[in-house]
Amino acid sequence: MNKTKLVVVISMVLVVVAGLFFQGQFENKQKTELVTLVDQAVQLIEEKGENAFPELRSSSWVHNDSYVFVWGLDGIRVVYPPDPSGEGKNMTDLVDSDGKPIGQLFIKAAINGSGWVEYMWPKPGEITPSIKITYIKRAQYLNQTYLVGSGVYI
Repeated sequence: MNKTKLVVVISMVLVVVAGLFFQGQFENKQKTELVTLVDQAVQLIEEKGENAFPELRSSSWVHNDSYVFVWGLDGIRVVYPPDPSGEGKNMTDLVDSDGKPIGQLFIKAAINGSGWVEYMWPKPGEITPSIKITYIKRAQYLNQTYLVGSGVYI
C-alpha cells in the first residue's frame, strides 16, 4: 500500500471514530436532559400529586419529540400529552415493533426505582421504527405510586 492510500485509510478511520465519539457525546447530553426532565416531573408529582397532571400536559413539558408521561404502576396511563384521549388505557401489554414487552419493562424500571428501556418505535409521522430510549422513574404521593417517563429517538 502506498503512502497516499494509507493516509486516506487513516483519515477515513479517524473521521468514523470522531463521528462515533460525537454521537456518543450527543446521546449522553440527551440522556442527561431526559433524567433532569423526569426528575423535575417526579418532584412536582411528589409535591402536588394528581394536581400536577394538568401542568405536565402543558406545552412547557414537551421538548421536541420528548414529553413526560405518567402511568400508575397498574399500567394505567394517566398523563399522555401527545394524545390525552389515550389516558385511562391500560398499557401493561404495550410491545414495540419487535415484540419487546416495553409496558412491562417500564413498570419493572419504576418498581426498581428508575431505569432505562431501549426499544424500537416509529418517530411521529413515520412508519419505520427507530431506536428510542426512555428513562423511567418512580414517584410517590401519599398512597399513590406512579411511573414517570420520557424518551428520545437516537
